[in-house]
Amino acid sequence: MDDRDDFWDLPEIMPKRRHSPPPPPADTSSAEVSFGEGVADRKYAIPHKGTPEPQRRSEVILHYKPEDSLILDVKICRWPTEYDFYNRFLQDAEKYYRAKCDEAPFVPFFSYMPQYNQMSLDQLRFYLYWRRQVGHGNFIKTDYSYIFLYLYELINLESVSTPEKRLAAMCSLLLGYRESFRSLDRYVGEWICDFCLIHRLPPPVEILGDVRDELMSVVTLREFYVPGRNDVHDTALRDFILRNNTYKYENSVAFNEKTKPIFDAHLIRSVVYTLEKTENIRDGEPSLLKTLVSRTAYNGALCTSSVKCRIDAEYLSLNRSYRFRGLIGSLVKCAENNIRTALGIKSRLSVSGLSDAAISAMKEYYAENLPGKLKKPAVKKPEDDIKYALYEAQSTGIDPEKAALLESDSWELTRRLTDGAVPEPEPEPEPVPEPEPSDELPPYTALCRGLDGLHLSVLRLIASGDASSARAACARSGALYDAVISDINDTAYGLTGDVVIEGDALIPDYECDVFDALKEV
Repeated sequence: MDDRDDFWDLPEIMPKRRHSPPPPPADTSSAEVSFGEGVADRKYAIPHKGTPEPQRRSEVILHYKPEDSLILDVKICRWPTEYDFYNRFLQDAEKYYRAKCDEAPFVPFFSYMPQYNQMSLDQLRFYLYWRRQVGHGNFIKTDYSYIFLYLYELINLESVSTPEKRLAAMCSLLLGYRESFRSLDRYVGEWICDFCLIHRLPPPVEILGDVRDELMSVVTLREFYVPGRNDVHDTALRDFILRNNTYKYENSVAFNEKTKPIFDAHLIRSVVYTLEKTENIRDGEPSLLKTLVSRTAYNGALCTSSVKCRIDAEYLSLNRSYRFRGLIGSLVKCAENNIRTALGIKSRLSVSGLSDAAISAMKEYYAENLPGKLKKPAVKKPEDDIKYALYEAQSTGIDPEKAALLESDSWELTRRLTDGAVPEPEPEPEPVPEPEPSDELPPYTALCRGLDGLHLSVLRLIASGDASSARAACARSGALYDAVISDINDTAYGLTGDVVIEGDALIPDYECDVFDALKEV
């Protein structure tokens, strides 16, 4: 090997280190220290290193019960520890709160937790100019960091403006920039909820308008944005209840482009009408489930120690009230059944758990607002009168002599055809009385009675969940299983307006109807 390779043998050219024993462990026990000269009695014990300072308790600083709200009880608790690392931000915020800049060009700015001391002079000038424009309703181009810095101001500056004005500014900022910055819905929606609960403000329903419905789909405490406990007319509560029920009518076979206007016009209104007539959201059965939540205020925002707190709330949960959701699902099915009746669709959905009063209220609504079957009236075209007139016989009046001559000629022709033997006219039959009207069979009973032995056996086996035996029965009879299922569905569609078998099982909506019909056959 070349001697020049010894150049890379670094351990050989490094100076040798002297290995010394490790130092003895330091004594961390308490020690007495004297202060001053000649004063032996003034001694203080130094505590052990690492002794934690006791945390202050999370005392309740505000406790109240909102009126007519799904939020029943609110406790605002002080944050258990104090900190001062955002005091500089608070001082700068108070300093620049009323500062203005007449005009400044846009300067990009990015920070995960934006603060004033992170901005350059040009960025600060643009921020002051932009904030003034936003105050006048002019939402010019900006960056996320400028928006969040302004939101931090509104959250923390409790001494410079009223809560109502700061809440209005937060809502205005959200409405002005949510289309450009989509994640604002989630952040600002949560912070508005916390802000209102802390300052005992109602949800800003009128300010947010239709945006409130979209906020309810992304925030955690959705019930806050419902303004009234019993106000089922409220759009957000109405839609929120119907979107969280156990049945989606948009997936129904009866819902299509032609029937959509009827569903949109009547289904929700009929459910609300029935709720008002028979159920009370506050005291009714099944009642809404009471739920407790503990949340950190302004989670993800820059908060000073004086603003940071914990919110403990008890509320009526719409999403977790499974019995109530089941009730709404049954009401939606009942409403769809009434719409199907009006449309002339024979098939019905299986409805359970509704009281007679609820069913009667639903029928009362549709008897008044959607009576009878909906039929499009025939539109008579103007040219029809001219067209039909060409096929009408010309009216010449009645001539008794011509009528007698026509009858005589007819009898003469009859004698020739019968060789002179004129048959006696048959006596007129006595009128047969019309049969008494009988009750029409239920559609699923008619379905079962109209099937032959093989098809009825296959339907019974499918209903019992034994699809393999149904296939074997078809094979023994030399019939194709899929063809038999298709025949059953075709018959069902003609009688009920819908098929009854999907795959190897009954459609859940029609199980009860088919079971009852099979018992009768």
